[in-house]
This record gives sequence, C-alpha cells and structure tokens, in this order.
Amino acid sequence: MERFKTDVKLFVLNERAEGKGWVAIKQRIQQKFNIKPPTTRAMQKWEQHLNTETLKEEIMKDMKGAMPAIAAEARLHFAQELLPTLWRAKEAGQDMELEGWKWFLHFIDDRLGSDRFELLVSEYMLKRKDTGTNANKEIEK
Repeated sequence: MERFKTDVKLFVLNERAEGKGWVAIKQRIQQKFNIKPPTTRAMQKWEQHLNTETLKEEIMKDMKGAMPAIAAEARLHFAQELLPTLWRAKEAGQDMELEGWKWFLHFIDDRLGSDRFELLVSEYMLKRKDTGTNANKEIEK
C-alpha cells in the first residue's frame, strides 16, 4: 500500500472543500506533485477521517524536524554563492538587490526542478493577478 505525504492529503482536503471532483483532483495531484495520484477510494477515506487542522499540525511537526538540515544548507549556499554574487554585482555597478533576488529564484528552481518551479511561478502569477483584480474592484466601489 502506497503512503502519501501529508501535504498531498492536505491538498486533497482543500480541493474538496472548494467543491472539486475526484477526477480533477487526481489530475491536479499529478501536475502539482509529479506523482501517481492516490485512488479515489483512498481520498474518500481521507475526507471522512482526516481534518485540515490535524494535517497542518503534522506538516508543522515534519518541518520542525527538517529545519536544522534546511538551515545548514541555506547558510552554506548563502556563504558560498549569494555573497560572491552580490560582490560581483557591486563591482560591476549592477543592482545588488535585483541580483540577489535572481540568485534566490535560481536557488529555488534548483531545489524544486524546472517543471515544479514554473508551476509555482505561474500559480503565483495567477493568484497575484486575481488578487490585484479583486483589490481593484474594491477600490472602484
């Protein structure tokens, strides 16, 4: 029996809360997580027996356990890659902040992989566009 990570289960519950069907959820799981989706029956059991608050607590517990390793990796990359990038930008008269953000995006791209990174950016841009549109509607009122 295949086990799915907590974030997949939480994703299923959130999608169901938004009224999405099982087929659509399976497709989104495959796109978002790049894994074979769980069976409909498994997802139905999650919906019946799990709640989002419990799953969020599980994710936070998992993250706390992973934080020391993540922090050590971030410090290493910061010292070995970001600082030299910033110094080169300064010496070349370039915008150091912009070069730092470019480095950060490249860092995230390397961790997620190009497909997931592009999905992340496109979802962010859609949400940003929707939020901006909603904010503009509020201003017009």
